[in-house]
Amino acid sequence: MAWRIFISRCKNILNDCTRRLLMDDVGPDVLQLALRRLETMQRSLQWARGRLINVTAADQLLRDLAELIQEVELSTQHGQQGCFGYQAPVVFNRGRGRSLYLITREQLSFLKSCGFTAPQMADILNVSLRTIRRRLRQYHFTRASMYAELTDSALDKHVQDIVAGNEQIGPEAVRASLRVRGLRVQRRRVRASMLRINPGAAALRAVLRRPERRTNQVAGPNSLWHIDGNHKLIRWRIVIHGAIDGYSRLVVFLHASNNNRSSTVLSSFIRAVVSYGVPSRVRTDRGGENNAVCLMMNIFRGFDRGSALRGRSTHNQRIERLWGDLWRGMTNVYCVIYFTTWRRKAS
Repeated sequence: MAWRIFISRCKNILNDCTRRLLMDDVGPDVLQLALRRLETMQRSLQWARGRLINVTAADQLLRDLAELIQEVELSTQHGQQGCFGYQAPVVFNRGRGRSLYLITREQLSFLKSCGFTAPQMADILNVSLRTIRRRLRQYHFTRASMYAELTDSALDKHVQDIVAGNEQIGPEAVRASLRVRGLRVQRRRVRASMLRINPGAAALRAVLRRPERRTNQVAGPNSLWHIDGNHKLIRWRIVIHGAIDGYSRLVVFLHASNNNRSSTVLSSFIRAVVSYGVPSRVRTDRGGENNAVCLMMNIFRGFDRGSALRGRSTHNQRIERLWGDLWRGMTNVYCVIYFTTWRRKAS
């Protein structure tokens, strides 16, 4: 019984370290923590060799663990050599006073145009937040200068082009579309513009009943992917399969197909894995189209650890929320177009 507990705990440590090391942004603290835990497990295996587990199995585990520790040590050394990134150069003052960081107006203007906040600029330039704020005041960068200089009529024209008759699209989706066009506009101005364009649609959105969703907690990126299929357009042989990361809410894949086969979902999942890595777990419903993905996850991550969580679609909260955004932003428009075309042909 003791050997089972020992193996189970070693497996949990290894899975947790692997999950942390496979994250996109692995800092030196994460590497050091994983290295300490792996070295502790290595010592424990040496103590358990010939006592809790047989010598042959222990030797094989120790060899594999030594290779993993060596890779983590190399990553730690590389991280220490290049973890500081860019450092704003220092201009030494030959007279009195402290030396100054060389931060140009063009640098700050570019970072602001990309939408970075003052704390993020400080991290990028590797200087203090007070230095960034002082330089912003020095170059007369105000909060208002971050936004596009548009008249109300010009803004209304852009918003009208984005909405294009879709009465369900909200102000946040419109702001995101404006950002894609290179226009950063205040939230209050976008809301006022949508009220001017179509006040009736704004009133309907205000009284629309939204489902109250529970708080969703996930350990980190790639810890849990939510996978589901959307059948709003199934009448026209269009099925949309999607997956979203439960922590970052990154849409890892979103594809429209003319079938609901398991192989179709698996091919989309594999393309997402190539881009973002293999998640620790996936959550799906009990539909047959998810069988291949669940089988792959169980083979890759293990059968007895909940690699593929299957249940009711109502519990798959992240992807269900995505389907709501997809319906309001795009799918309802196609549904109206197809229904209108079908009725005209029928008449």
